[in-house]
Amino acid sequence: MSGDGSPRDGRARRAGVVVAIVALFVLGLGIFVLPFAFPTPPPVVTRFNATRLFSPDGDGRREDAKVNVRLSEPAAVTVEVQKDGTTVRRLITDRTAPRGWVREDWDGRDDDGQVVPDGTYALKLRAHAGKKQFNTTRAIVVDTEAPRPAEMTVESATLGKPGPGECRVSFSSRDEGSVLFEAFREGPVAAGTAASSDAVRRLGPRPVRPGDAVTWRWDGRRADGGQVPPGLYLIRASLFDAARNRVVRDRTCWVGYLAGTAVPSSVAPRQLVGADLRRTDGDPLPSGNTVTLALYRRTGTPGETLGDPLGAQVGGGARGPAGTVRVKVPPRINPSALWLVARTDDGLSAALVALRGSP
Repeated sequence: MSGDGSPRDGRARRAGVVVAIVALFVLGLGIFVLPFAFPTPPPVVTRFNATRLFSPDGDGRREDAKVNVRLSEPAAVTVEVQKDGTTVRRLITDRTAPRGWVREDWDGRDDDGQVVPDGTYALKLRAHAGKKQFNTTRAIVVDTEAPRPAEMTVESATLGKPGPGECRVSFSSRDEGSVLFEAFREGPVAAGTAASSDAVRRLGPRPVRPGDAVTWRWDGRRADGGQVPPGLYLIRASLFDAARNRVVRDRTCWVGYLAGTAVPSSVAPRQLVGADLRRTDGDPLPSGNTVTLALYRRTGTPGETLGDPLGAQVGGGARGPAGTVRVKVPPRINPSALWLVARTDDGLSAALVALRGSP
């Protein structure tokens, strides 16, 4: 009998179901395994990268753009620099290269050898191996223009109001960038030529935004905490942008750990003058301290002029207790053209005091 629900029919139906399940399993397994058994071949180019921003301005920083192409197989490669769809430099032209890396530098010049204008350029890559093609583009920025400083001021504590810092620095910029402050001992190191390795102290780099001032209150100490000798120091602010374009501003500062005002406030030639001395934080210098006073020709003002503000010494010096010792202004010299320098006996402090002539 058949078709009447006999045991034989039930076994046939069950066998059919099992066969269908096995068939579906085999089909699914094939769908899963097939891509791994027959993987898709890799593209001709598996990596393409290049410098995003550089500055071919001849200063030795970020002069070249690096272009790197990795091939999965031997191929012919072309790399061009384009601006608004026009080719300005052919870096690689249909070069046959083996599997691996193809590297090239761009010096920022066009095909005529001229440095291209600042702006955003396109690196156009084409590669082919047989029928396989690969085309893509990367953006690259040429930036040779340095950021623009706005203002830099340096106030010497010995010449300013009581407060923190032997050198009070303020710096602002018209463009966004970063600023590095450095302090150098003035004298054998000429302004504008000091090397960073000669710096006695540095701060930064610190970000600076247009219109915002970055300040530094340098207390006259080295990075190890030791106190630098009193005297004139060069304060340098180096402003740079992401392309490492840099501009430098220099000012001078007198580090003295001591301040003072002339006594009397106005003096005339042949007159005795002393100084009311105080620490730069405003505390008076105890009268028990012995100081030496001397007059020097005034050749500049720290923070306003570069170079040593002290010319030749004029007249003789005087030594005695702070607050009582006096020195005579030489005849036929305008006191306003002189600095009065007060130094402690231990050599650790030196005030620079401005004189004012009698009306």
